[in-house]
Amino acid sequence: MKIIEDILADAQTLRDELALQIKLGTAEARDEFEKLEPHLNKLRQKTKEIAEATGDTAKELAIAAELGIKADSADDVKTALKLAAEELREGFEKIRKTL
Repeated sequence: MKIIEDILADAQTLRDELALQIKLGTAEARDEFEKLEPHLNKLRQKTKEIAEATGDTAKELAIAAELGIKADSADDVKTALKLAAEELREGFEKIRKTL
């Protein structure tokens, strides 16, 4: 979970930087930013819930299902969360490049 938490922390840092710059940015960047922010918040909350459910694979799989992740094991869940976190980070990076 540390890797996922690190990726989410990077995404949060980018989000914070962009929040300051977005006021001066384009409407397109603002729209993209507003689309990504709820996903970051949801992923952060669900990652926290999964971390708290450590060792309870059934609970981890249930949380993954809430996120729309199809997984057969705790490892699948963590891999999917990592990919989702990386996609969010890349989305924020894309916005940064447009500003």
